[in-house]
Amino acid sequence: MFQLANDLQKLIEVLRKELEHRFFKKGSFLHPEVLQMSQQLDEYIVAFQKLTKH
Repeated sequence: MFQLANDLQKLIEVLRKELEHRFFKKGSFLHPEVLQMSQQLDEYIVAFQKLTKH
């Protein structure tokens, strides 16, 4: 489980950077591409929190 949480954390960081890049490229958090990526990132964050919950 530790490896999965570690991999998920790395993925979250990569997606956060990509989300920031897309936001600046598209100019809005309301752009469909940005919204979709934000929602996917939310799902990964929730999964990570469930894995690391004590």
